[in-house]
Amino acid sequence: MTFRSLLFLLGTALLCVACPQYTGPQANATYFWQIKTSTVEFGACSDAMDFRMGINAVPISDNTFLIYKVSADGKKAATQACSRLDTSTCTDSDAGVVFDVAGRELTFTETEKSPVGTTGCSLQQTQTWTALDATRTITVDINNVLTLVDSRPGCDMVEADLKMRSPNGLGVEGCVITSKLTGELK
Repeated sequence: MTFRSLLFLLGTALLCVACPQYTGPQANATYFWQIKTSTVEFGACSDAMDFRMGINAVPISDNTFLIYKVSADGKKAATQACSRLDTSTCTDSDAGVVFDVAGRELTFTETEKSPVGTTGCSLQQTQTWTALDATRTITVDINNVLTLVDSRPGCDMVEADLKMRSPNGLGVEGCVITSKLTGELK
């Protein structure tokens, strides 16, 4: 290696050290992520047809986007509904997803429950979104953890019935269903 080559490499390395590093979503910025792939994965869950029916990957098209606007303090990011890829057409989405922002990671968690028939048992779903901003690409994991709550006798009956109908012998208690999305910054 010549002295000139070494000097060039050293100078390039010093320039890169002086370059600002992207640390994640910036305050007051709106990000338009075009979703490119969508899959769904089941953990230790029932494979009964009536349980899995309707649980599919998030449908995507050329017009599927995850859009969020970061707050002035850079600590929150609210999902947006936009008519075009133009921030002037955006408003907070009806989905109500507001991420906590920590560097390149955005997280959101909510818990809902719904009754299972007249058993007194409820299906509780805790959904956690984790988005990782890799500057030009994003990955989003949406984990849904299912549990049965409110009436132990009713819930035991629901779980036993589901296990009996499942070819894999599993129920819903502790089941994790994960939707995985990837996208590109537009």
